[in-house]
Amino acid sequence: MTTGNRLQGQHVIVIGGSTGIGRAVVDDVVGAGSIVTVGSRSAEKLSAVAAEHGDRVKTGVVDVTDEDSVRAFFAAAEQSDHVVVCPGDMAVGSAADVTRSAIDGCLNTKIIGQLWCVRHALPSLTATGSMTLLAGAAGFRAYSGMPVTAAANAGIGGLGQSLALELAPRRVNVVVAGVVDTPLWSGMETGQREQFYAAAAAQTPVGRIGRPTDISATVLHVMINDFIDGAVLMVDGGALIA
Repeated sequence: MTTGNRLQGQHVIVIGGSTGIGRAVVDDVVGAGSIVTVGSRSAEKLSAVAAEHGDRVKTGVVDVTDEDSVRAFFAAAEQSDHVVVCPGDMAVGSAADVTRSAIDGCLNTKIIGQLWCVRHALPSLTATGSMTLLAGAAGFRAYSGMPVTAAANAGIGGLGQSLALELAPRRVNVVVAGVVDTPLWSGMETGQREQFYAAAAAQTPVGRIGRPTDISATVLHVMINDFIDGAVLMVDGGALIA
């Protein structure tokens, strides 16, 4: 059975779906025949998603760091078959100099925010539904100057596996993205970002950094394969083994 057949007519909620990897997930599940509800902090970016996909997409502003906002978002959403949670944030800086605001932003988005989404998605998730959490490779391969980001990403892996036991028969998986060309890195100067991408590509056996569609393809796979549960799947071009 094809991906389109398996997702045709199903309702998928994508948190963090207005840009980057989340946007690629939205595009792919709409292409597979699903109805999608997209959550994001940016009303402007949500408008762009809605303009592209029309009545296949519903949108809602949500701040995953605010439990009341998350509660209201899911209360307004219809019953869902799959939930994908991929809000992106990171804290850059050594243990000696990373700021408290960066620490709070990263942990509140990646750990607490994902937990709020799981909690408030559950009442309307079908009994055979799935949840997919997104994490970054910094939690599974050491990068200097990113201890908080590493802790948050590793925490998502543990969160997902614990939830898979707790929420069965609903399935919970974690997809771990390597270095991917997304707006997450837009804070770097152009030259610095290009150097970073080149160095990351050189460290992968496949010889390139990721594209958002590399990750979204795996997200769709774990949605439709009901024998994948409690997995932490690396999609990093082989960087972890290099």
